[in-house]
This record gives sequence, C-alpha cells and structure tokens, in this order.
Amino acid sequence: MSAPLRVGLDVRPALLSRTGIGRVARELFGALSRRAGLHVRPFAAMARRPRAELALAGVRASPVPARLQRALAPLGFGVESLLGPLDVFQHTDLVFAPVARAAPVLIVHDLCFLHDEGWHDAGFARRVGPRLAAAAAEARAVVVPSARVAADVAARRLAPAERVHVVPWGADHVPAAPAPDDGARLAALRRRTGLPAEGPLVLLPGTREPRKNQLAALSAFLRARGAARGAPAVLLLAGPRGWGCDELEARLADPSLAGAVGVAGEVEEAELAALLRGADVVLYPSLAEGFGLPVAEALRCGRAVLTSAATPMADLGGAAVLAVDPRDATALEQALAALLADPSRRAALGEAGRRVAAPLSWDATAARLEALYRTLVAGVDSATA
Repeated sequence: MSAPLRVGLDVRPALLSRTGIGRVARELFGALSRRAGLHVRPFAAMARRPRAELALAGVRASPVPARLQRALAPLGFGVESLLGPLDVFQHTDLVFAPVARAAPVLIVHDLCFLHDEGWHDAGFARRVGPRLAAAAAEARAVVVPSARVAADVAARRLAPAERVHVVPWGADHVPAAPAPDDGARLAALRRRTGLPAEGPLVLLPGTREPRKNQLAALSAFLRARGAARGAPAVLLLAGPRGWGCDELEARLADPSLAGAVGVAGEVEEAELAALLRGADVVLYPSLAEGFGLPVAEALRCGRAVLTSAATPMADLGGAAVLAVDPRDATALEQALAALLADPSRRAALGEAGRRVAAPLSWDATAARLEALYRTLVAGVDSATA
C-alpha cells in the first residue's frame, strides 16, 4: 500500500464559527482525517484567539497573519514551513496562506459578494476579489459545492472548466433520527423565546444579514400564520445577529410580535438538531447561496422546506422542496400559507426530502476530495518523471 498523502487543511473558519464555512471546515477535517489514505495536518493562520468551545485537536496555529505570510513567500516561506512537507494544501476560505511546493486546492463556496455589494460590508469585493482571482490562478484545482457556483466561476473566468470540480457538502452532521429529549428541548426553546406551546413551528435559520432575506420572510409569515389548522403558527429565528440588519432587528423588537415570533440567537448543536427534526416548516428564502447547508440539513431531517427558486437549494431539493421567487412577497406568503394549511403535503415533502438528502454524507465528500488529490499528485509525479 502506498504511503498516505500528506494534506494540509485550513481549519481557521472552524475555530471562529460553527455555521456556514466554519461548519464545512470542521466537517472536512473530521471526514478527511478518517480516510486511511490521508495524513491530515490542520492549520490556522489567525491573530485572534479561537472560540474555546470550537477548539480542534492538533491544529498548528500561526500568529503571523496570512497577509504577512504572503509577503514572505518570495523568501521561500509557505505553509510547509510550519507543517512540514505536504502533497496537497486545501484552502477553505478567502484567507490564502502561501503554499511553496504542495498542490494548492481552492474551495469557492460562492461568489455572492461579486453579484451585489450590498450583501457584504463596504469594500469587501474590492479587497477580496483580486486576492481570490490570484489564488484561483495558482490553484491546481478549484472545488465548488454546486453546479451554479461552477458556472459562476467559469463565467468570471476564475479558472478553466477542467480545473473546476463540483463536490457537494454533506448533511449527516445532523442526526436524522429523533432524540429522546427533542420534545423537552423544543418546549424549552419556545418558553425561552416567549412562544406558546401550541401552534405549528416555522424555523427560519441562519445569520441575520441582508442576503438571507429574513425581513421578507418575517412579513410573509405574519400574513400567512393564520392559515395553520388549529392554533396559529409561530416563527423562530435561530442564528446569530450579523450585520446590516437594523431594520429587521427593529421589527423583531416590536411588542406586537410577542407570542408569534421568537429569536433564539445562536443555538447549541443539540438545540439546532432538535429544531431541524421538530419544525413543521423550514423557511429559507435566501437571495443567493453557494449550496444552502440549512436546506440540506432540513431535508435530511424530513422537514417541509420553503426556499428560493433558481438557487442551489432548489436544484438540490427538486420536487422535495417548495421553491418560489424570494423577491415576490405574494408568492412567498401564498406558498407558506399552503404548507401551513396542509399537514399531509408537509409530510409528503418531508419524506421526499429524506430520500434526496440520503447521499449527502461528509465521508462521501471526503472520498471525492481524496480521489481529486490523488489525481493531482499523480499528475505532478508523471510530469516530473
């Protein structure tokens, strides 16, 4: 048997957040580390201290910022200076430590920041765009989580098609089977957020920021909640406060929403799992995504999902999700009302969703990445033979 490939992995996002890119980096670390054919060396270039509850074992941290590392690259500095010899280095975010000799592999989660500058802080695209273009030009391969991102990368000529590889993310970090304490956790979350014990639960997950379209989701919910059979539906927002959401925060603070809308903030892993398994509807009308991990998680848990048409979420779910134009307030309201009024339709969508999400495992993601790494390394070997 050949020696394991030596793979450096940027785990910096996993040390800062448990959602989004942080979730992807954490799950990739676990799944790649389980591959017998890989020797994974986790790396993080970060000046600030990681969150204690997000610590990972064995991480080689560098207090030298990536920008300074890149300035030292002409002198021969690379991640190998800290990790030792590598065959591949896997970037996971938009912070690019220099790679001296290993084959660099880039993940492009999405290019949303190039589509609408209002979806990120001022100047983000001007700062990050050129850096991403340079990294993509140097990368031996560019990994994307969906065909839509692949098309976007091609359209912007960041990399030729033969170097772009679609590798879907997993969703099995959320156990699909109900846990014995799910009911107690859901009841506690309702009490904590001022929601009544009765009424169908609509879950609105994600960081509160403009691209996630939560203000439109809130408005649609308030108009549609009375369509539920029996007690009116309740809405629970689960996710941290982000930026650019002052109007949403002001609306959520309106006393008239008490008992109808609750804000849980960032929730623990077990709480999120209970919400994904127990919500009657998962509402995710984001304006743009690269993959839409919350939708994949909800499908795995057999939830009825209302999401955005012409996005990776709609592509992934197909007939197992209800997808509408997220900018069409009437369509969003009517679709949510239809789901709240029809438990049998919710159940049918949930069962279809389980089938759709069944192949989405992190081990499958890691297997595809290992195959890609081996192709790259074999190419280097044959070129130097």
